[in-house]
Amino acid sequence: MKDNSGKVMLALLAGASAGVIAGLLMAPDTGEQTRTGIKKWANKLSKDLEKNLQTGLDEIKNMSSEAMNKMGGANKNGGNTGGTTGGNASSSSTGSTGSSAGTRTGGAAETNV
Repeated sequence: MKDNSGKVMLALLAGASAGVIAGLLMAPDTGEQTRTGIKKWANKLSKDLEKNLQTGLDEIKNMSSEAMNKMGGANKNGGNTGGTTGGNASSSSTGSTGSSAGTRTGGAAETNV
């Protein structure tokens, strides 16, 4: 048995398109009124889409910042990752006291003129 779902979908799309075109051509409104109505509908749809897109982007930013905060909290408890020292990850500690001396060796950060 052949899979004819693509042909069925194409036929449904063609039929729907023909119905829309026939409805527009036989509408009681004048062409100018129809075009005005379509423009208003398209503008409203555009504004709604833009609003929904902005809301979605804001939600993604919030989720991202929450995830970064959770990761930041895990790194504080887990120790020094070495990735947040201004691009120069080399540091030394004093050993027995457990405090970090934070000395940098080399790199562009020490080019004091």
